[in-house]
Amino acid sequence: MTTSPVMSEQPGFEEVLSTIQKSISIPSLSGQEEDVIKYLMRVASRLGFSAVGTDRMGNLVVEGIIGSGEGPTIVMTGHTDTVNADPESWAPETRPWTGAIRDGLLYGRGASDMKSALVCMLYGASALIREPGSCNGKISVVGTVVEELFEGICFIEALKQIHPDYIIVGEASEGKINVGQRGRAEIVITSFGQEQHASTGRQVINAIEQSAYMIDVFHRWYRSDIDQILGKRNIVPTDIKIPVGGGGGLDGRGGNSTVPKKVEITYDIRTLVDDTRESILNLVRSNLEREVLIARKLYPKFRDPTIEFATDVARTWTGISLETEKFAPAWKTRKDSPLVVKALRGVEQALGTIPEMSYYSFCTDGSAVIPYRRLFPDKDISIIGYGPGREDQAHTINESIGIKDLQDILLGYQGICRELLG
Repeated sequence: MTTSPVMSEQPGFEEVLSTIQKSISIPSLSGQEEDVIKYLMRVASRLGFSAVGTDRMGNLVVEGIIGSGEGPTIVMTGHTDTVNADPESWAPETRPWTGAIRDGLLYGRGASDMKSALVCMLYGASALIREPGSCNGKISVVGTVVEELFEGICFIEALKQIHPDYIIVGEASEGKINVGQRGRAEIVITSFGQEQHASTGRQVINAIEQSAYMIDVFHRWYRSDIDQILGKRNIVPTDIKIPVGGGGGLDGRGGNSTVPKKVEITYDIRTLVDDTRESILNLVRSNLEREVLIARKLYPKFRDPTIEFATDVARTWTGISLETEKFAPAWKTRKDSPLVVKALRGVEQALGTIPEMSYYSFCTDGSAVIPYRRLFPDKDISIIGYGPGREDQAHTINESIGIKDLQDILLGYQGICRELLG
């Protein structure tokens, strides 16, 4: 960590906007965030944070002392990585890495998801460093890496060092206070068949047809539990393939008049609170059980499908290798919790209106709070989401965010922090 220089005068919104534009202009795919993080470190140093640096994962970690510093610790967090973008598919005037402004909207990859929120967090926290009033405590801003691949995996590294009382996730919430988030699991179901010439018709087991029966189970028959806040689980197929060696082709495709012997379907499952790795696997198995029993009776050589979590591999820009199952848990915070009550009051005092409460449909780094609580059961930690923009702008062509939304959220962050530290 490095010590920051003497603070200059309170920056205006034009500087905030310029910083967002500059951060958008620096491409930062997962594992390639070094340049944008080093730029934001320079910004944080100018803004008066007492400690500026990174952890072993490469997360940006900055700390500001508010007043005496004796009080609660807040972590505000957003991820620095983005998905890729094809400039040719974007409008000429809104290329993905230009940070263009048109008709009250800021465009660019990461405008909504989620460099704008992260920059607003830095400037919102710096306002309290300069003018703490009656506030005392600490604010850390964490810019995480590799979130687009592994929600929460790198964030927990920062949490283990900071041990905050409160977490504010800055993913897009339309300025609402989000009190929960569905989790995410990726499951791979592998069906097996008998590799024979297609002229044999249906005398042999066809892995593609077996996969079709599996799809039918979740498309037509599955009924989800319903959470009062988070709603239903979504179980949606996102990929289907014949792996190399599983069909008649040499490149993993079928064809060549050959019945494939192996087909893999990937399912994206949006999970609910209390869903675990084991319970999700059991849920999939139990729903497929009827079709498996029928297939066993029809085909003496039938082989049960395998059901397992998808895994992904990545390397952080600091050289840390990551390989993990694709599972990130859901979380939920009571609407009457002190954090939620104070956040509502803080936004109201900053903007003059009481924000709505809602939840995230997608997954965020907030998933890290579940394993953190298991690691540190003696630590009291609460979490909400609050950010600018809409969920449906994430990962889109011509991704954008409203300038007015950014102005409001900047004030909202200050209001929430003043309530929590006042």
